[in-house]
Amino acid sequence: MRRFHLLSRPVAAVLSLIMLAGCAQQDFMQIGAGTTLCCPGDYESYESYGVVNDNLPGFLADYVIAEFDAAFQEKGLVRNDRLNDIEVTLQYNHINLNPDQEDVDPFDEQIQPEERLRYVAQIEILMHESDTGEAVWSGQINRIHSVLPGSYMHEERARPAFRAAFMEALQSYPPLSP
Repeated sequence: MRRFHLLSRPVAAVLSLIMLAGCAQQDFMQIGAGTTLCCPGDYESYESYGVVNDNLPGFLADYVIAEFDAAFQEKGLVRNDRLNDIEVTLQYNHINLNPDQEDVDPFDEQIQPEERLRYVAQIEILMHESDTGEAVWSGQINRIHSVLPGSYMHEERARPAFRAAFMEALQSYPPLSP
């Protein structure tokens, strides 16, 4: 009996690791979302919005903005970057989780290839009335990364994850009444 007990611990540990690895692979593109300011605006009067890119990395900008547009337009608004009721700023923030990497740019080609980078990639969604500058809504989406430099991000898997995260974050934004 004792011999079986000693063998079962390593077997249980290996099985646990396999299960965790499987969970990690299924949640490859899990992105957190939340609202930070809701609902001081006059939402019935907002029909159009413009988008401002604030520091989104070049390889992300086009499709992140496209996925935000798709999610936000489900609320009934139309994008017009010249004449609009509200201005939406999509602001990228990079938060290093390793103090030794505080000054490391994860998009720099000069990083040691074996050094794993741990950081939070955050996109803040900040909405202001175009005429007054008053804040009317804000939220954010974020994801913890642990990657090797030069890792390739698969756009075909990332796009639906971004759309779902934006839709989740925008749940509290009131839809335009028909």
